[in-house]
Amino acid sequence: MIPLLFIVIAILSYGLGALNGAMLLSRFVFHKDIRKYGSGNAGYTNFVRVFGGKWAPAVIAVDILKTAIAVLAGGLLMLIVNKNGLYVPVGKLFAGLCVVLGHIFPIQYQFRGGKGVMCCMTTLWLTDWRVGLVATGVFVIAVAFSQYVSLASMSACTVGAIAVFLFTPAENLRFLAGGLALFTALIIIWRHTNNIQRILAHREPRVKWGRPQQNRRMRDDRF
Repeated sequence: MIPLLFIVIAILSYGLGALNGAMLLSRFVFHKDIRKYGSGNAGYTNFVRVFGGKWAPAVIAVDILKTAIAVLAGGLLMLIVNKNGLYVPVGKLFAGLCVVLGHIFPIQYQFRGGKGVMCCMTTLWLTDWRVGLVATGVFVIAVAFSQYVSLASMSACTVGAIAVFLFTPAENLRFLAGGLALFTALIIIWRHTNNIQRILAHREPRVKWGRPQQNRRMRDDRF
């Protein structure tokens, strides 16, 4: 039963994750492919830099909504296995991992997607509000001190994974739940390889929000 449920969660979550907000809005609102502009990344930051902030909330809403549906469904399906809810965090975190994979590697977009940070943060909040609060706090502090959104994103997801381990109520499931969260964080860190290289070389742009720039290649993309 459990393997079957995980397969169902994986298919549902990956499919939802592949519905990329930046891609959908750039195509249907601006009739363009976001991957051909700016940094070429199909994520929130590049969308804002290319098309401006007017439709930015819609991009966030799509990514949060798709993650919420997948994560909540994953938790509910795990209730079939255990009625007392001990496996719910595992189902949510596994769903969140698959959403991130779908977001980063969407099959309908030739496996060229975003970076999955918004999906990861939403998963952490829906798994345990305390975990979400810790991760968000780390993100805010990291941005304030470093002015690197990429660094803040990686830090938030990583510390969030540690918080999952600490706050998972069932001791026998802590390593499984924490492992799923950590694996998700590692994928996101890997996806930020170029950002890490630019940070080390002091070439990563710091937080700046300007006017839309459609004709210039951007050097950074974060989400």
